[in-house]
Amino acid sequence: MQKAELILVKLNQKSKSNKTFKFKRLYRNLYNPDFHLYGYSKIYTREGNMTQGADGRTIDGFNMKWITETIIQLRDERYYPTPVRRVFIPKKNGKTRPLGIPTFKDKLIQEIIREILEAIYEPLFSKNSHGFRPNRSCHTALFQIKRTGTGAAWAIEGDIQSFFDTIDHDILLSILKRKIDDGRFLELIRRFLKAGYVKDGITYNTISGTPQGGIVSPILANIYLHELDTYMETIIDNYTKGEKRKENHEYKRIRNNIFYKMKTGKIQEAKVMTKQMRKLPSKATMDPDYVRIRYVRYADDFLIYIIGPLALAKQIRDKTAKFLKDKLQLKLNMEKTLITNMLKDKVKFLGYEIHKAKENSQIIKDSIGRRRRRINGIIQLSVPRKIIDNKIKEFTRDGKPIHRKDRLNLKTIQILLKYNAEIRGLYNYYRLASNVGKRLHKFKYYHYFSLLKTIGRKEKISITDIIGKYGISVPRKSGTGTIKIFGLQYTTKQGEKILTYFNKSLKRIDKPIRYEIANHSSINNITYCELITRLNRGKCEICNTEHTPQSVVVHHIRNLKNLENHKESYWISLMKKLRRKTLIVCPECHDRIHNS
Repeated sequence: MQKAELILVKLNQKSKSNKTFKFKRLYRNLYNPDFHLYGYSKIYTREGNMTQGADGRTIDGFNMKWITETIIQLRDERYYPTPVRRVFIPKKNGKTRPLGIPTFKDKLIQEIIREILEAIYEPLFSKNSHGFRPNRSCHTALFQIKRTGTGAAWAIEGDIQSFFDTIDHDILLSILKRKIDDGRFLELIRRFLKAGYVKDGITYNTISGTPQGGIVSPILANIYLHELDTYMETIIDNYTKGEKRKENHEYKRIRNNIFYKMKTGKIQEAKVMTKQMRKLPSKATMDPDYVRIRYVRYADDFLIYIIGPLALAKQIRDKTAKFLKDKLQLKLNMEKTLITNMLKDKVKFLGYEIHKAKENSQIIKDSIGRRRRRINGIIQLSVPRKIIDNKIKEFTRDGKPIHRKDRLNLKTIQILLKYNAEIRGLYNYYRLASNVGKRLHKFKYYHYFSLLKTIGRKEKISITDIIGKYGISVPRKSGTGTIKIFGLQYTTKQGEKILTYFNKSLKRIDKPIRYEIANHSSINNITYCELITRLNRGKCEICNTEHTPQSVVVHHIRNLKNLENHKESYWISLMKKLRRKTLIVCPECHDRIHNS
């Protein structure tokens, strides 16, 4: 059989070259063991794989026999997904939200389906869609708004009510049938859609929505909402008019007066009028003969921004609501789908605030020497004050930094890693914002002293003593000299290393850093992971006996730090030494691991 990567590349290339092509005989790819190994290599690192599904099993003990048994079931069309185990996890507001935990075998089959669907549909998806796609992210969506939103007067903040729970199965399958002419492949997807869930020992049927916690759910959602993307492209084409905006009459009048004053030698009056002119937009902000519509979507959140009148914005909102209801059986929450005046108010999208920068009459030269205003109504991205204030509350009491009781039992380096992960994650998400430095410097102050107080409480010493004991000199960001910051020295195979509290500059970046989303690889750059090579070698890494690949199993752990709570043994020291969360072992050694 052909390699999985070769088949995926062929599917992708065919979809690119012929966008009306219908794909047949996709189901037979599920008989290919290489697809199962490839899917396993993409998802085995997820910690959630060590959580039991409804069958009571985890990823631990994975072997080639699992693949063989699954392929037999698929050939006989006897493979039925197990209902997901539903649990409820707490939210910050005190409420809970449901979470579905599929079995690992179902996750693996879903990953294969996802890879095939992604190869087919990725070339077809709209440039305006950014959610759950390779090389796209929240940042690419926000950057598109910033790049194309200059001049927009109105924004429609789309809010689809309970989207993932209300996707109509029949409509989704009818959409898939346009590109896929393979009844068995579509039937397998239908079985996943109808698999249901188990709650308190009772199995409930699934009437609508995509599989809870399912790997395949995001791409099915994108395929479903691609219909909205296509509809919005027709809206954009139908409503766009005008080559360019008319000049602002007041701007033109003052400019002509300036020319007259210059000719008559009244230079000072001309300078005063020039400053007045630069405070005005050069083009008419409401030109009825000039309309532009832009659209961006991330998963089920979308934003429509319009150069045109308010009446047009209301019309487009109502048309979008009608399309979603009539064609996709989705409901637009009209109370939350706001129409915002971008000239006056801020728009909330993907955790950012989007607004128009105020006019600035200062003249600068651009990269090619052209004179222009410093700010001319361009789109600005900001960190909302409320979000940072809420984050600060987690580390303060009565306006002062406090220690975190929930972290006192961790090792000192684990506490530092946890604090670093928090501020790094916050900065990485908001680094497109123009005010990221201002907002995060305030957070960083409380966050850093919360770290020091936590370490101080753990070791029962003062902050001054903490800095004296752990302080590491680093260069100042401005000026000369050094400053002491909390840090730790630790030993690796490469020698001594130093880990300090997050000390990077909190600067805004101009463009998003393109990176591939978790477990999504570029279809043209597919490589196997080292784990599959070890599995195919068939050698037990504990007793060093030679076996066939079919005779060994993969021992998994959730993470390496959990081993510290176990009694030291050979397999534990081996995993620590190799720094791996997996071991290829024979069944006898695997039994001994679990029997201590």
